[in-house]
Amino acid sequence: PPTVGVVTFNEPQLQQVQDAIDARRSSDADFDALYSAADAADRLLDDRPFVKNLENVQGDERDVIVFSVGYAPAGDGRLRAHFGSLNLEGGENRLNVAVTRAREKVVLVASFDPNDLPVEGTANPGPKRLKDYLLYAQAVSGLDKDRVARILAKLDPGGMEAPPHPSSVLFGSPLEAQVAAALEGLGYAVDTQVGFSGYRIDLAVLHPRRKGEYVLGIECD
Repeated sequence: PPTVGVVTFNEPQLQQVQDAIDARRSSDADFDALYSAADAADRLLDDRPFVKNLENVQGDERDVIVFSVGYAPAGDGRLRAHFGSLNLEGGENRLNVAVTRAREKVVLVASFDPNDLPVEGTANPGPKRLKDYLLYAQAVSGLDKDRVARILAKLDPGGMEAPPHPSSVLFGSPLEAQVAAALEGLGYAVDTQVGFSGYRIDLAVLHPRRKGEYVLGIECD
């Protein structure tokens, strides 16, 4: 099974998550058995589950990271960009650390629409980058490739270009066209020039059942 870690924004949120885990272990014997096995003393420390906040997750990696945003509108209904250390100078670096701890995927948990997050007046870039990341995660979750490309291009207008429209077929060499034709002849769907930077994957084979997922990348050198 994949290893799992949880990243929160601050110590109170960390404690809330840990309390919820402890409560689930107390009430669910199957969950407790699974957690105990994952956290057994004979397992490597790097494979055991953890719950940490932005300040102390540096250097830790797991297969799956659950990133808990843990903020919501206040009692007056207003959503405020008050994210603790993320609002400070250099706070965006902590965000970068948090969202790069996963070897396989990040599961983002948030209780508000990122479009509603007011970050225009924040002094430092941390909250702005958080909003960009939340919007990016929303677009990825919705399999909206065009929106993903627009968000990435906004963050790095000089190095990230929008990918070709899915209906476009671009090949860098005759070999690529031959390999793509052979795969399609076997019944596979193939996208070309996949990626958002100057380096792209020549051919990517789509999963036959899970829409928007790739199962294989091919470089034709």
